[in-house]
Order: sequence, then structure tokens, then C-alpha cells
Amino acid sequence: MKVAYFGYNAFSSCLDVFERHNHEIVFIFTGESSPHTDQIIAFAERTSCQISFEKPNQVHMEALVHDGVECFFAAEYPWRIPIPASLPFAINVHPTMLPDGKGPTPLPSLILKDSQYSGITLHKMTSKFDDGDILLQEAVSLDTNESFDSLSLKLAIKTPVLLNKLLSNLQDYDQSSTPQCGGSYWPKLSREDQTIYWNTTTETISKKLRAFGSLGVFSEIDNQACLITAAQWELHSHSLLPGTILSADNIALVIATNDGFVRIPRKHLLSA
Repeated sequence: MKVAYFGYNAFSSCLDVFERHNHEIVFIFTGESSPHTDQIIAFAERTSCQISFEKPNQVHMEALVHDGVECFFAAEYPWRIPIPASLPFAINVHPTMLPDGKGPTPLPSLILKDSQYSGITLHKMTSKFDDGDILLQEAVSLDTNESFDSLSLKLAIKTPVLLNKLLSNLQDYDQSSTPQCGGSYWPKLSREDQTIYWNTTTETISKKLRAFGSLGVFSEIDNQACLITAAQWELHSHSLLPGTILSADNIALVIATNDGFVRIPRKHLLSA
């Protein structure tokens, strides 16, 4: 089966799963060259697979099917993919237990909502995001101090396993797929959702730091807008004003919150 793959590095191990099942990746859609796409690009170069950094359009998708592509597979791909009516299989990976948690930014939302579990859902793609019949899914529990990055790692490990199960009996899973009913939609999180304020509690700040992880949270330090991509925190009573810089050197800053301190390594402190 010829396959067109849509995605970034996070689920690039799925490419190997298709190969182990003797399917051929003939076209890849991904983002411009960056640390988020280098593994995908390396795969395309190694296999002489065609690659595009453009958004998919109807004409191109129809041409792929005309040339023998039988499956579109998307994993954390942000752009809408037109699905030709004659395409046999169109599969998307979504990191919640659909129909709950539809939407573009589910991982931070899961942590902000104190969810007990995430999940992996392999479902049919339709003209609506996250709305097709469910092919296969598996719950993934969230630890007490789960972060965006630790949860991303869990999903990256488990998704190829679930895909392997799906490809082992694709026709049967396709025919027995389950329509989605009800569920919930989580809107895209805003910059405000992604912003921390030093006059709030350490718990509130740490939850956002965990929820966005290496994506970063926005804040203001010494009247400068910044992006924090990792930090440590500690509850500790003090009399300092929130936002006060307790210490700063070439390695890290320590900043007072309402009821504790946050230590930010310099390498994880960027201009916003």
C-alpha cells in the first residue's frame, strides 16, 4: 500500500511501522527544516521519498490518489487535509480519548484540567477536524506531576504500538469502526492561557509550566517580556514582593511568587 504521511518528528517512528508492514511511504508533508522536522526530512532523504513543506490542497491530494496512494496518515499535523472521495484509508492520530478532547491544543488542556488520563485515538479523517469514526484507541494515564513533555513522550512510545495493531488487521478495524457521538471540544488555548503572573500561587504557576513544558509560558521579568521553557519551583513563605528577583547569575534566575520561588535556568529563558 502506498502511503502519504503528514506530520512532524513527534510521531516519526510511525514511518518505521508502515515500512515493517511492507507499505511504501511515497510522499511526506511536514514543516520547514527545523529541530521539529529534521527526523522526518532525514527519512525522506534516506528513502528518496518526495516531500512538501506546503499546505495540502485538493488538486495535489487527488493527484496522489490518482498515482496510487491508498492511505493518508496524519499525526499532530496542524493543517486541514482535503480527503478525496476515492481514497480507501485516511487515518489521524489524536492524543485524547475521542470524542472527548477534540481541538488543536489538547495536551496542555489535559494538564490544566487536571485530567486523570489522556489517550491515543486512531480515527478516520473527514472534512471536520477530529470528527471521523474511531478505528482504535487506548487510554494513557496521567501522573500527578505530568508535564507536556513527559506526556508527549508517553504518546510517542505508545502510538507506534497502537498503529502496529491497526495495520495488522486494517480492513477489519476499518469495517468495524465506531462513529463518534457527543464528546467535547477544547478551543485553542490563547496567549493569556499561556501566561504566568508572579502574584499568583506557586501551584498555579507550576501547573502552567508543566502544561506547556518546552512550548514555553510567557511572563514578564524586570519589565522584559520573556518565554520560559523549563523551570523548577518550591513553596516557601517569604516577605518579598511577587516578581522580585531573589538571585541572578549566568546560570539561573530565582524569582519570588506569591508563596514560593521559581528557578529559571538561563538556557530556558528566551526573549518573547
